[in-house]
Amino acid sequence: MTSNATVTTTVDLSATMRKAVLYAPNDMRIEQVPIPELEPGDVLLKVTGALLCGTDVRIYTGRKTRNVNLPSTLGHEFAGEVVAVNGDLPEGVSMGDQVCVYPLVPCGNCSACSKGHPNICRNRVAFGYQLDGGLSQYVRVPAQARENLISINHVSSREAAIVEPVACALNGQNLAKVAGADTVLVAGAGPLGLIHIRLAKAQGVRQVISVEPNQARHAIARASGADLVLAPSDGIADQIREFAPDGVDVVIMAIGRPEAMSPYLGVLAPGARISVFAGFNSEAKLEFVANDIHYNEYEIVGASSCRRENFQQVAPMIDDGRLKVADLIGTQLPLDRATEAIDLAASGADMRVGVDVWA
Repeated sequence: MTSNATVTTTVDLSATMRKAVLYAPNDMRIEQVPIPELEPGDVLLKVTGALLCGTDVRIYTGRKTRNVNLPSTLGHEFAGEVVAVNGDLPEGVSMGDQVCVYPLVPCGNCSACSKGHPNICRNRVAFGYQLDGGLSQYVRVPAQARENLISINHVSSREAAIVEPVACALNGQNLAKVAGADTVLVAGAGPLGLIHIRLAKAQGVRQVISVEPNQARHAIARASGADLVLAPSDGIADQIREFAPDGVDVVIMAIGRPEAMSPYLGVLAPGARISVFAGFNSEAKLEFVANDIHYNEYEIVGASSCRRENFQQVAPMIDDGRLKVADLIGTQLPLDRATEAIDLAASGADMRVGVDVWA
């Protein structure tokens, strides 16, 4: 039984639900289990949109193991309907609202948290590999994460689910000081690269260069606001110099391949920033000439997930249509085909692949 008599619900909490459970790398099973019990302060969401990203792929294949607790239910990019609460809902959220979910729960007490970096808290827990994520028909949001719910009622559930990667992009751009830059280069035009292009333009960047090997994505990169779209080539540095003779102020690595960085090291403006935004395999290394960094005052910045305030900034931009994201959402497969959805996400052949947990 769900504890505490103050539970408000619109669903039968004694029913069962289906979810995908990852037991080991490449071993995911669809199971029928009870709907989670609610402790005081907990909120129950009916998942309405769940998307997959490279982190899910790396967890599924065993390439990401840090902080991953197995068995677990993947999916940290998700949205849902508030269908039950044990106690009161957080401010700004009502029963029946569609919400997006900030996926991190920092401890609030460690050095990272006290210095304003809760997203890299070493004691944090995360939906999708420590707490059950969106590849489930219902998700329990524990009391300590209830403030992570943000109402977003005027777009589709999949647009609500994509708030998370957009917030991550905003965090990365803030760290790389994109606002006010004259020229920004985005390496990779997958969904995250396209989000970076749109955000950079929204932040007033005059020139955005997109580099993407897949010619099929060049048109959408241009439609996203890229002023110059190139495919990697031996002469790419010369093309960039011709377009931006004063150099590139910010390079955003939106693809996790070290070799994608080297062509741009010779076209950086003085004081340029390099954002190591994408996730990389654990053995990946980036190489720089130390004196280039020294004499040009280059900055190399990481970007890990996002902060709750990034969520709070991005959700209204998507909700009111200032930031268009619907075209970045690709194939949605039923829960029974979750492993196929992960394979499709890994291929890079589609936009943001997702799982319809009710199909």
